[in-house]
Amino acid sequence: QAKGFQTGADGQLSKEQQLAQEQVLELLPMVSESNAVSEELNKHKSFEVILISGAANPTEGSKGTKYHSYRVMVKMKNLLNGNTWLWERGKFMNRRYLMQDMYQRHLDGDETLKDMPEDQDAFWDPPCEVLIGTSSAFLQALGYGIDMDDPILITDYKGEDQVRCLLTFPCDETGKCMGEEYFVEDSSELLGKPYHYKVTMKSCEIRDSRFNVGSFIKYKIDGDEEYTVTPTVTESLAPEFNHSRVVKIDKVTQETLEYFENSCITFLLYGCQEDRESDVKLIKLTTKELRQREETSGNIKTNALTRQLTKNTVDESAMLKTEILVLKRRNDILAKKEKRIQGIVTAWGKKLPEEQQFEPYHRAISAAAFNTGTMLKSAATVITQVIKAQKLVGAMTGVNGVNADVPMVSKAAGSKACVMM
Repeated sequence: QAKGFQTGADGQLSKEQQLAQEQVLELLPMVSESNAVSEELNKHKSFEVILISGAANPTEGSKGTKYHSYRVMVKMKNLLNGNTWLWERGKFMNRRYLMQDMYQRHLDGDETLKDMPEDQDAFWDPPCEVLIGTSSAFLQALGYGIDMDDPILITDYKGEDQVRCLLTFPCDETGKCMGEEYFVEDSSELLGKPYHYKVTMKSCEIRDSRFNVGSFIKYKIDGDEEYTVTPTVTESLAPEFNHSRVVKIDKVTQETLEYFENSCITFLLYGCQEDRESDVKLIKLTTKELRQREETSGNIKTNALTRQLTKNTVDESAMLKTEILVLKRRNDILAKKEKRIQGIVTAWGKKLPEEQQFEPYHRAISAAAFNTGTMLKSAATVITQVIKAQKLVGAMTGVNGVNADVPMVSKAAGSKACVMM
């Protein structure tokens, strides 16, 4: 059962985590071997086992998008210009066999290795788009009609922040923001109604100068067959994507509300690469010296695997932040509505007795109360009961001769009831 090391606070790993650990343990000696061959052949490449967040590895199933815990990959890095490639386990295994063949030919004194075409070199790949980082935008706020205007962090596979640029908020079919008045206390109020929300990506700042060549973001929303891809912005480390998309839901169902409550939109930030001229000082160094320099500068962190293995599939801190944001927004909106109710009560309390007509007062209170939570709705219900009681008292006064000097409930008790509520 023991395979070399165990991670986690209590030593308990899920099946996917165990599988990831087994793959890491399998690949580590192979990666070390590949680095040794690279040094021997002086290929100026280094290899590293990395774990990519499950958010970057979604698969479509019958019940929607599923996110795996981890994705074990091998990163190859050009030590001369910094370009990187992420290889699937299968691709790395195939390349490893080619590397072993090249090394054997090197031991046999094969001089043709020096003039080997690039497309036959196991250590060569053309420049390609590379995943810079991922981010998950949780959607609980949409279930209450609340906009999410806080920037969302995109982090790389080491958990380091890269960019902030994403927004989502409810809107109408034209993309116009609904505003705070669209707030609903109970998400079930949306059932059976059409719903629209807007995904916006404005701009971001990228730290790695290599991606000045170009960058773009792609993402999938539940039900999409293909990724939505922003235009590629070139020659900028602060790209202005200015991308927006209105998502239309014809009819909100219980499945829609569950999607808002439990799911997220995953954004993938990609950077473009190109072959660049290498620093003359670096060309003079051997592969072994370059790798030692990388390790000394801290670019290769040996504790990265442990840190990644102990992370959860879904970023819990981001989820908690979203939940706190939803609660805060709901509290702010209800506080404003409560203040409005108090203002109405205070204004009516200052009116002259002959101006304190209850029907307009009741309409004003109801208009505010039924746009907020259940407590204010209860207040409106109490006021309705007071009206019925007042009519009953009036009837009793006319029929049974009840003393007319008894103070009417509508003048003071109504206001006090509202203040107490």
